[in-house]
Parts: sequence; structure tokens; C-alpha cells
Amino acid sequence: MRFIFVTVIKEMKRRFNDPGGLISAIMIPLAVGFLMATVMGGGGGQPSIKAQLLVTDLDDSFVSQGIISALGQDRITDMIMLQKVDHEAGQQRINEGDGSGHLIIPKGFGKAWLEREEVALQLTVNPSQSISPRLIREMLESLLDLGDYLHKVFGEELKIIARSLDGNELTGISTSVFSANIADKISGIADLVFPPAMTVEDITPQPETASVSFALLMFPGILVMAAFFAANGQSTNFWTEKEKGTLGRWVASPNAFFSFWIAQWFTAMLLTAVVAFPILLAGFLYLDIRFEKFFTALAWLALTGPILFSVLSLIQVLAPSKKAGGMISTLIMFPLLMVGGSFFPTETMPKFIATIAQYTPNGRLVEPMKGYFTGEYGASGMFIHVWGIMAVALVLVLLAGWISTRKALA
Repeated sequence: MRFIFVTVIKEMKRRFNDPGGLISAIMIPLAVGFLMATVMGGGGGQPSIKAQLLVTDLDDSFVSQGIISALGQDRITDMIMLQKVDHEAGQQRINEGDGSGHLIIPKGFGKAWLEREEVALQLTVNPSQSISPRLIREMLESLLDLGDYLHKVFGEELKIIARSLDGNELTGISTSVFSANIADKISGIADLVFPPAMTVEDITPQPETASVSFALLMFPGILVMAAFFAANGQSTNFWTEKEKGTLGRWVASPNAFFSFWIAQWFTAMLLTAVVAFPILLAGFLYLDIRFEKFFTALAWLALTGPILFSVLSLIQVLAPSKKAGGMISTLIMFPLLMVGGSFFPTETMPKFIATIAQYTPNGRLVEPMKGYFTGEYGASGMFIHVWGIMAVALVLVLLAGWISTRKALA
């Protein structure tokens, strides 16, 4: 037992003597998680995309003001942030990539629309964005379609308004008759629009729990990514000991070689806890997770982290050289990170890939922790998986030890 303890201390000192490896194992997952969460909508609520539309109104008519007012409705402002600018400032900002689009309402637009003359709205979009400009175009097309329907219903009245723009009163018709005509037309379509002729009912089942943010779904995968990087650095210990000649001496010592690999197991637990702690703390603060789950999540990572070390160690001892082992482990690690939910949550993946993720070593760590964070189940529901993961990790570590024994004696 003393040998195991001393070996663990020695391995931890070796890891801390390479601070660059530990810092990269912490900072790379943090950077990936922060960038993905920021792009996909931040820490709370559902992922959202909000377009920024710059508007220059050169017409300043009640028609152009109506368009701006329509774009400023509450439901639309959830998707499009409107900002009025002058022509020069709008062109400069959109050319510099500041904004999703610049809409110019030309002078005379209102009168041309009322008289049903051909007129164009000029929209310049930001080519570096794809979704937001499309959202703006679709919203403007919807408003233009609405204008077309207004002409079909109130065409004569709109022509009267167009002829009366230069005066203070309606031309060729009294106000009472004009109002009566509009009232009659509204009454004629009232049965179709009040209430609508077609009723739409959303019967999509709603989840009982609160909505889960994209960042929260990514968080367990980011933690496992850090554990993977730490395990990858530790898995090269086999070649370090072999190059120094200590591997052969341990094989010749009674029980020393077995104790060496058990010590590697415990070192993997400690290293996982060390790299996960700052990321876990940052995630809890950013996502506003209850801190009563903090040490439970840290314990889960520490207990299950050795599965990653055992997989990578087995790859190293099977490799013909240290260089080949590093290359093979890297080639295997990054696809596992992609499929296992560290770069994208499995909820956003095609169904067949999400199914494969459940059978990857890192996927087996991510999903129980995700269920714990989202409130799907408590700590007992998460730790019910821990014994199977630890058993597989122990078997793989012992297998790596047995193969390395044969290599040391060769």
C-alpha cells in the first residue's frame, strides 16, 4: 500500500512539473465551451439568433412609418433588433460588418405604394452571416404580402388616400362616406378573419421540466473533454518508464508491477478531479447550477475518469513505439470527442450517431451527468452507472498491465 501511495505522489509531481499540459487540458475545453455557448445563445433559455436590422427612412411617410412600426412589434423584436440610422452611417456600418442588414426606404415609397406603382425597397445584407439576413428577407416578404392583401381589399380607398396626400382633406368623397365604405368592407370579411376561417391548435407535447439551454447540454461534454486531455498525457507513462529502464525492474519485483498500475488508476482519479475542478466551478457560476450538485459531480468525474485513461493506456501499450502510440491515441480521441458529445450535444446529432455515442467510453460518462444537471434524476440515478464503468476501467487497466509486462520482458 505504501508503494501505491508513493507512486501516486511521484506521478502527481511529474504532472505538476509539466504545468503546460495541465493548463492546456483546462483552458482548451473552457475556450471551446465558452465559444460554443456564446454562438448558440448563452447560458439561459433556448438557443436564439437575433438579427440586427439598420433602417434608413428617406420617405418619412405614414406608410414607411407603418413598416417600421410593424418591424418593431414585440414578437418580431424577439428575432430582429431594429435601429434607425441615416443613409451614410447605415452604409458604412453594413460595409464594416456591423449589422445583419441595411434597409433603405426610398423617397416617394409611400405614395408609390398607395397608387400601386412599381417601387423597390433596397436591402443590403451582411455576407458573413447566413441565417439572420434570411430571417430579415422573409419578414420583409411577409410585410409586402400583407400590403398586397390590403390593396386587394381596400384598393379604391387607398387610391383616394393617394390622391389626397397633398391636401388636408379627402378628394372626391366625404369623410363619412369614406368611413362607411371601409366599415362595410371590414364587415364583409369579418366572418373570415374575426375569428379566422381556420383554427390552428398546437398539440405538441410539452416537457414537464423547464427548458434546457444549449450551454447546459454541452457542459458535461466539456468536462469529459478536459478529463480526456489529462488522461492522454498520463497514458504515455508506460513509454516514460520503459525508456528509463524502471519498467523492467518493476516487473522483476514481487507485486510491484501490479501496484504500479493500481497507482496509475488512482493518479487518473486525482488528475481528473484537478482539471475538472476549475471548469466545474466556472460552469456552475455561468449556468447558475445549484452548488449542492458541485461535489457530487466532481466525485462522479473522479470515479469514472479512469475509464478514459485505461482506454488510452491500452492503445499505448499495444503501439509499436511512443510516437505511434501518441498518433494513434490522438486519431482515436478526437473522433470520440466529436461523437461522444464534447463538441455538440447528442440532442443535436442525427439519431444513429446519438445511438453510437451511448456506447463510447466518454459518452457513458456524459449522459448520466447530463441527466443529473438537467434534473432528470438525482445523484442516486447517476451513480447507479458508476460501478459498471469502474469495472470496465479496472479490467482494461489490468489488461494494459499484463501486455506491458510481456513487452518489458521482451
